[in-house]
Amino acid sequence: MQILDLELGELAARISAGDISARAATLASLEALDRAGRALNCTVEIYAEEAIAAAEAADQDLVRGRNHGRLHGVPMAHKDLFDVAGRVVAAGSKIRKSYRAGSTASAIRSLAEAGAINVGALHMSELALSPTGYNQHLGPCRNPWNPDFVTGGSSSGSAAAVAARLIPASLGSDTGGSARIPAAACGVTGLKPTYSLVAKDGVTPLAPSLDCVSPIARSAADCALLLDVIAGPRAADPATTNAPRVNYSKAIGMARKAYRIGVLPSRLLRGVDSEVVQALDQTLAVFRRLGMRIEEIDIDGFDTLNVLNRTVLVIEAATLHRRDLAERPNDFSGHVRSRLQTGLFLPATRYLEAITLRGKLARQFVERAFATVDLVFMPCLPIPVPAIASDPEGVSGTGSADIMDFTRAMNYLGVPAISIPAGFTSSGLPASFQLVARHFEEARLLAAAHWYQQETDWHRRQPPAST
Repeated sequence: MQILDLELGELAARISAGDISARAATLASLEALDRAGRALNCTVEIYAEEAIAAAEAADQDLVRGRNHGRLHGVPMAHKDLFDVAGRVVAAGSKIRKSYRAGSTASAIRSLAEAGAINVGALHMSELALSPTGYNQHLGPCRNPWNPDFVTGGSSSGSAAAVAARLIPASLGSDTGGSARIPAAACGVTGLKPTYSLVAKDGVTPLAPSLDCVSPIARSAADCALLLDVIAGPRAADPATTNAPRVNYSKAIGMARKAYRIGVLPSRLLRGVDSEVVQALDQTLAVFRRLGMRIEEIDIDGFDTLNVLNRTVLVIEAATLHRRDLAERPNDFSGHVRSRLQTGLFLPATRYLEAITLRGKLARQFVERAFATVDLVFMPCLPIPVPAIASDPEGVSGTGSADIMDFTRAMNYLGVPAISIPAGFTSSGLPASFQLVARHFEEARLLAAAHWYQQETDWHRRQPPAST
C-alpha cells in the first residue's frame, strides 16, 4: 500500500509508531499535489520548502521522544481561504490576490499544535460563491472520478485532493453546502459542524452568520479526529465561548446503539433524481441491518428556510464586498458580481426579518424534526453530479432540483450535518446521502456515519485519477 492510500488516522498512527517518516509522507503529498493536483486543477500553491523543514523537524522530535499530538507529521492542505501568516490568501479571487495574511487562522494553528504539516492551498470557487466549484479566474477544478464533471463547491480543491489521495484530509468551509456538496460529488465525507463549534477567525468570510469551518476526509472516523483537534472555545472567536469539548473519536468507538432515523415524506423528494432515490433506499437498507429504526417524520419543506439562507448570504456577502463592488467591479467574475449586487438592493427589513426569525425557526425545526427520532436522513445532492459542460457558469442546479435544496437550510438553522458516500450513479460518479442532528450532537452524527462506513466500502473506493 502506498503512503497516501492510508486514511488520516492510519497515517498518523504509522508516523507516530516510526513505521513511516513524516518526511516520506510529506514528500509523497507534495509530489502528488504538484503532479496529479495540477492535472485536476485542485492545487493553488505548494509550501514545499517549509513543509519539508517541518517534516524533518517532526521526525527528529520523534527520535527525541517528543510527539506533538494526534496528527504528528501528517501532511494536509486546505481551502485557499484560511489565513497562513506571511502567505497570500486569495480565496479564489482577483480581488484578494495581493492580500497577505498577518497571522494564522485558529483552525490551522490547532492542526499545527496537534503536529500536522500544512503543505499547500487548494482550489475554491471565487469568494466561495459557487456550489459547483466554478471559478472563472482559476478554471474548473476537475472531479477525480471523471475530469469532465464538476467537483462541487465551493471547497472544490479540498474534496478533489482528498478523493484523489493527494492528502489524507483537508479543512474546507460550508455556508450553504460548500463542504458537503463537493464531498458528496467526489465520494468523500464532509462535515458541517454546529455553527459556533469551530473558530472562524482568520477564515475569509462569505456570510459570517452562516459560515462554518468543515472537515473533509475519507471517513467519518477521520472527520471525528479532525473535530477533536479544531473544535471548542477559542479566544480569537467569541462565538465559540460556549462550544463544548467532546472526544468525538472516543464517542464513535463506543458500542453501537439503535438510533431512530427519520426520513422525509415523499412530497419533499419529488424533485430528487431516481438514481439518487435508489442510492438512498439502499442506504436505508444498511441502516436497518444495523438495527436502526426508520420512520417517516412530519416536517415541512425547506423552501422558506432556503430563501432565508439566500437572503442572509447575499446581504452579508454584499456588505463585506460593497467597496470593491463600487471601485473594482470588473475584478469580479460576472456571476459573482451579479450575486453580490443582488444583496445591495434587498431592503434592510428583509435581512432583519431573516435574522429575527432564525432562532424561532431553528427551535421549531428541532422540536418537530427530532420529536421521535435521533437523526434525520435526507439527500445531499438531489441530482447526479453534473458535467462541467452542462454548468458553464456555476449555476446551482439542473432540471427540477437545485443542487443546494437539501443543504442550505442547515446553515440557516445552525445544526450539524454530514454528507457520506453511498455508491455511484450510472455515469460512474459518486452518490451520497446526508444525516442531520440537533445542535452540538456531532458525536451522534459521526457515530451513525461511522457504523454505516464499517458496513460499506464506498468511502474506500479509489478514483482513476488518484495517485
